[in-house]
Amino acid sequence: MSSRSAREVSRGLLLQVASLLAVFNSASATDYFVNPSAGNAYATVQAALDAVSGQSEFDRANIFIAPGIYEEIVTVDKPYLSFIGTGPSPEATKITSPRTIIVVGPFSWGQVVEIQNSATAFMARNLTFENSILDREVVSALAVRAAADRIIFDNVRFLGYQDTLLVDERSRQYFRDSFITGDSDFIFGDATAVFDHCTIESTDAGWITAANTKRTTANGLVFLDCALVAGTVRDPFVSDRTTPTAGSVFLGRPWEWWDSDTMPSVIFIRTLIGPHIIAAGWDPWDVTGIPGIDPTVNRDPLTRFSEFGSMDLNSIPLADSNGDGTPNGRVPWTDPMTKEQAANYTLEHIFGPVSFWNSTTEAETSGIDYESQGDPWNPIAQLALLPTAPGAPSQALNISTRLGVLTGDNVLIAGFILTGSVPKRVLLRAIGPSLEDNDIPDPLANPTLELRAADGRRIAFNNNWRYSQAEEITATGLSPTDDHESAILVTLAPGAYTAIVKGRRGTTGVALVEVYDLSGAEAAQLANISTRGFIDGGDGHVMIAGFILAGGSGGSRVIVRAIGPSLTSAGIEDPLANPTLELHDGNGIAIAFNDDWKDSQRAEIEATGLPPHDDRESAIVASLAAGPYTAVLAGRNGASGIGLIEVYNLGL
Repeated sequence: MSSRSAREVSRGLLLQVASLLAVFNSASATDYFVNPSAGNAYATVQAALDAVSGQSEFDRANIFIAPGIYEEIVTVDKPYLSFIGTGPSPEATKITSPRTIIVVGPFSWGQVVEIQNSATAFMARNLTFENSILDREVVSALAVRAAADRIIFDNVRFLGYQDTLLVDERSRQYFRDSFITGDSDFIFGDATAVFDHCTIESTDAGWITAANTKRTTANGLVFLDCALVAGTVRDPFVSDRTTPTAGSVFLGRPWEWWDSDTMPSVIFIRTLIGPHIIAAGWDPWDVTGIPGIDPTVNRDPLTRFSEFGSMDLNSIPLADSNGDGTPNGRVPWTDPMTKEQAANYTLEHIFGPVSFWNSTTEAETSGIDYESQGDPWNPIAQLALLPTAPGAPSQALNISTRLGVLTGDNVLIAGFILTGSVPKRVLLRAIGPSLEDNDIPDPLANPTLELRAADGRRIAFNNNWRYSQAEEITATGLSPTDDHESAILVTLAPGAYTAIVKGRRGTTGVALVEVYDLSGAEAAQLANISTRGFIDGGDGHVMIAGFILAGGSGGSRVIVRAIGPSLTSAGIEDPLANPTLELHDGNGIAIAFNDDWKDSQRAEIEATGLPPHDDRESAIVASLAAGPYTAVLAGRNGASGIGLIEVYNLGL
């Protein structure tokens, strides 16, 4: 294969795994440290932030913050930054306001942390943002004002009372496994913000949301699988210890509904709802900002408020007599939502092409054309590159292989290994028809997917992915784009597994098998993929293995092997006699090539304990920064035969 054709094929695979490559196509991190007790670290968060320079979308700056209380006002005005608390939990690391802070002026929000619109792709993990102004002050007192696009908060706590969290400037934001508390419309703004498995706590009567979504924006605040609970005022200097009584908290009120450019949008799907939420659900709010006395005031032409699958805190569905997704007692201007519409609220759709949203896909439209908020964004891809610890080795967050699927022994067989001591949640996909969208010829029209344990026992099987686990797979944000494609979502103990892709009823064509790690921060790791199949000598049927290293700033060391002749010892007929191997970076550029493994890196390869058994087989050892890579296996001089490609993650 020529260098040019190999690069084109490698870039083709990057398009096929676009669900994890939509934002970053390589990354290496520069680490900064905040610890007032350490002489070699910065004493404040702002000091570390001010020192950051030279970072880029492909070279993020990660600020690791030691456990402690940091009383300071922080302004984030640089892109591609991460805050990571290094304590055992988010409570251990807190950025809070000095208690002497005074809010002045009608346009001051009093925020502790401001993420300005220049701070593109900011991320935070495992820490707390708090506005410590007392509840009795009754002033705007934000913990965070977030105005940049593609912001992610993972396992973060937001503490405040009035106006805790402002999601601003039509940006896109993703909150995962986080905690937000307050009492006066404490989640508000015009951004498209998804709250995924978050806990939302009310500390007094009031409102949870106040959206002022623009009419040109398809979605505003979207709550997926969240819990709405009652809490207690935390102030140590007051004695009221207020907590909301039953039926005293609204889901929200429409902010700036009187503005002709505004049509607030708030969606709750599969929400656990405590008894503190009022049966009416939504407050119409009059123009003065005083809560409306009559909850039947019609706001339907002016709002997009819906829910589906609401439950009490014991996961018992709330009564919904007419089955329109709206619990009994809600105001009549709540927009009904069907089960099919609720299923559309995935990360892929919410942050994807705006053309998806119309009167059939969502409960209520604004009546005018929506405007794009930017190129499609997959926050899972971006989140995968957020490190868990300074200098930690990168983990393989996605491994995939593309090959022509034939019949009999020449189907696509992918083996993968989970290391560690705890079970790991993974998603397997068999992709065929949608490859045509990326100009891949002869895609497999209807792939089937089978998962087997090391002893050959079949664990799971899927033909069309919507036939089983549809809701769970959709919730991952990684559902296949064609209903004929297959997927399996499963939690697996550490060990070796095999995924087998075939064409239904013996059909043939090019397919892609993928394994996604959905819990990259856990102790188990996706350590290896080895895929076997038939290589026919043409560019369309070489074997291409893709993998993503992520989650650590230290990068990782890998060995990639191309196996052929030694397959005869396993009873494989017609093995590839002389395989060649190329390794490409995220831009499709070849960074290494090998024909016979002893010709180069022999000592390094032998030191791994994984040298090929036949001198004609190929191997490459490389220390790689976090990011996506592809390995291309071909037959020397266009030869055909069965080959095996393997990628092992060796750690640092």
